[in-house]
Amino acid sequence: MMDENDLDDDLNAERQIIAEVREFLNRDRTQTSFFDLNNDGMVDFDDLRDALLRFEWIIFSGVLLTLLPILNYMEITSIHGDLFWSLAGFCLLIEGLISVYQVRNMRRKRRKKKDES
Repeated sequence: MMDENDLDDDLNAERQIIAEVREFLNRDRTQTSFFDLNNDGMVDFDDLRDALLRFEWIIFSGVLLTLLPILNYMEITSIHGDLFWSLAGFCLLIEGLISVYQVRNMRRKRRKKKDES
């Protein structure tokens, strides 16, 4: 059977956890990490998603798909043709991921709006 001291210890432990969570949420966020892309104070999956699902990757791979074959044609480089197909696949993959992400966000927003009304 539990006595009064055990309950006090549990209550104190819970108060300590609550205090630590409050301290974490109210911490100084002026010294954020370079990898904290969404500036929420933590480096997490959302930051990884924000880094990977960017239109700049499509632009970058498109520029490479334009410049590298031109350099090959001018015989400045001698890059194998399979690399160009790999770059094209990368570009399509990123474009597809961005599209899927945007569609899911729109559906989520519509669902949220529908639930609110």
